[in-house]
Amino acid sequence: MKKILLAVSIMFAGLASGAAQEPAAARGKTTAPQTVNINDIKQFDAKDMIKKNPLDTGKLVFNTFFFSPRQVLKLHKHPASDELFYVEEGKGQFIVGKDKFMVQSGSVIYGPANVMHGLADSGDSGIVLISVQGPKPVKIVFAEHAAVKCPACGQENILPEGAKAGDIVTCPRCGARFKLSKDKDGNWLGTQV
Repeated sequence: MKKILLAVSIMFAGLASGAAQEPAAARGKTTAPQTVNINDIKQFDAKDMIKKNPLDTGKLVFNTFFFSPRQVLKLHKHPASDELFYVEEGKGQFIVGKDKFMVQSGSVIYGPANVMHGLADSGDSGIVLISVQGPKPVKIVFAEHAAVKCPACGQENILPEGAKAGDIVTCPRCGARFKLSKDKDGNWLGTQV
């Protein structure tokens, strides 16, 4: 937790010092306050996760993500931007680099610049996720062949960086254990063990 708080402090201190040196008019943004109530913009879709950007500043991007059960935020990275996530509702498995861990309502996750990260909803009620990214512009690079479906329940599982054939994966949704292999096209397959 100390690492997360330190990362948050460093990120926002750097952004604040840059904003203090550069007048708002020069950044092309107004200094007028912005506000949003997450409950007013909440929207779920059975087919796809919904992402909204309700606030925007000259230095930061504020995102909201609304996941229905079993949906994922595919593994990706931002080459020059950090990202902080806050789980407002729900639970799931988060991947940052080679680490994977369960998160739930109240969790805060730090995704450093140029490190792959993603989320799989492993609950039955969906997830509301908030993120702040900076500095702008925020570019996104998706990982290829970075997920596998659980052979027992069909949950899409995001794989950490460095996953290899023969690794054993535990599905965060149903707890099934399965061994990774690849098909001829490089897609991941799972065989229950």
